Formats: sequence, C-alpha cells, structure tokens
Amino acid sequence: MKPAHTKQVTSPQRRLPSMNMLRAFEAAARHESVTLAAQELHVTQSAVSHQIKALEAWLGVALVQRNGRGLGLTAEGAAYFPSLQSAFDQMASATARVQRQPRKNALSVNSMASLSAEWLIPQLASFCAEVPGVDVQLATTVHFTDFDPAAYDVSIRCFTDPELAALRQRAPWRSIQFGPFLPNILTPVCSPQLLRGGMPLATPEDLQNHTLLHSRSTALVWQDWLSAAGLPQLQAKHVVTFDHAHLAVQAAVQGMGIALGNPLQLQAELDSGLLHIPFPDLKLSDRTNYWIMAPQAAQNPHAVAFCEWLQRNGVNKPAV
Repeated sequence: MKPAHTKQVTSPQRRLPSMNMLRAFEAAARHESVTLAAQELHVTQSAVSHQIKALEAWLGVALVQRNGRGLGLTAEGAAYFPSLQSAFDQMASATARVQRQPRKNALSVNSMASLSAEWLIPQLASFCAEVPGVDVQLATTVHFTDFDPAAYDVSIRCFTDPELAALRQRAPWRSIQFGPFLPNILTPVCSPQLLRGGMPLATPEDLQNHTLLHSRSTALVWQDWLSAAGLPQLQAKHVVTFDHAHLAVQAAVQGMGIALGNPLQLQAELDSGLLHIPFPDLKLSDRTNYWIMAPQAAQNPHAVAFCEWLQRNGVNKPAV
C-alpha cells in the first residue's frame, strides 16, 4: 500500500510517430538532401524516402517536394521542421549530460579527421608536456555542423562567417564559447616528382593534363578553386576520390596527382620537400578553424588550457 501522502500522477498520452520516421525527415530537411540524410543515418536513400512517406501518411499531409536534384519543404513541412529540429537538439544535449561521467583528469576532444591527422596529432605531444597528467580522449568525425556541442569538452570545426552566424542562432549553441585559431587556406599541393614528369604544371590550365585528388569534403571545393582561378569548365585528365582529405594529400605525397591542402597544416611536408605548392598566389581562404568549448567544460581547467594552447599554436585571434 502506498503512503497516504503519495500522489499518483498519470502522464498524458503522447501520440507520436515512430522515431525512425522523425529522424529521416529531420535529417533530410536539414540537409535538403535524401542522399546526405542517408549518409548521416547510415541507411539507404530508399529507406529515408520510405520513412518520410510513412510520416506523411501518418500525419496526413505532404512534407517534402522534389526541387530539381535537391529536396524542398512544403508549407507544412517548413512549419514542422524547426520544432522537430529543436526537440532533437534538446534530446541530444540531455543525453550527453547524463551519459558522460567525466574522469577528473580527462579531456574529451572532437575534431575533423584531416585536421587531426595533419595538424593536431603532430603537435599534441607539446600540449601533453605543457599540461602533464591530463588524459586526452581524441575522437574524429565526418560531421561538420550536425553534432552536439555539449557532447565533448572541446570540439574543433571549420566555418565560414555565415555558417557560424547561423549556428549561433540555434538554442544549444547560444551559450557556447568559440575561438578562431587556424585559417583554412586551400591551395593545390603535389609531389616535386610530378614537376619532373613529362607533363608541365606551370599554369592552372595545365591541370587538365593531370589527376586531381578529391575527397568527399573537397570535391566541390576543387570546383570553387578552379572558378576562382578563372577555369570553371576545366576537366582534369583523371579524378581519384578518397574518404578523407588527408588521404588525398598522402596520395599527392606519393606522386599520384594533385590535392587541395592547407599549407598551415602541411608545413612539415612542405619544409621537407615532400610537397610543393605549384600556384602559391591562388588560394581559397573563406573558412576558419574554431575551437568550441561546451558549457560544462568552462569550469574544466584542462579544457581552458587546451583552447589557449590551440590559439597560441595557431594564428592568435581573440575568442568570440
């Protein structure tokens, strides 16, 4: 028998569609692409489409419409999406808060794979020597902006100014501390062996006789670089695509072709002669790498020290 002072509360019945339906629609609406939503959710495109259609049938309204090769939202879909996105953001933040049981001397860091391989890992020993006793837990990811800023003590991401401004309008990001520390300058890089081959590489037009090394994140950036160089229609002799940008750079070191790289991240390879910059005056530089400190990490002296270390070892700029 329950004590007399105990009051039994009956929760209201919540009539909701399945989580799979909601996740598929939210991801597709956010990316404006079924293909990118499928990649994020690790399912097929047809599975995403099926879940969206099931959600539309459950609701009795159309949510999406095809817009050329992309995906657009109907009026109902556009009205539904912001609340759904906010709900997922809140669930992710709440889950991270209760899931993580941080160790006293642990520092969790999340970074993009290429920046980690080319810049962060080669310098990380200096931070560990500067702040002894801290256990760094480094995780890499392929998601640029679709991640929970509270899931790690410090995250590192690369943004344009408009992307950062848009992020800071989202509820989970309003109390986040940011600091720019390393410009993302992209320019073609190649092995000096390539310059000694039979095909010249004296002007950007010569790229049509070479192999361009792409990654999933730089395929469109290559097109931006070619457009900035005045060659938007240039077609390379061959294209080889890798999962990560640092793999494309490693292929360039081996003489396979020409990759896009950040000279600030590849200083060791450039100084040693493993890589060469054929067109040093032609660079894209509209993005900057930022450290992102989670709210709960602001009281963690290791997280604060790590962000300060990033700024000292990058390009020193004020935090925002």
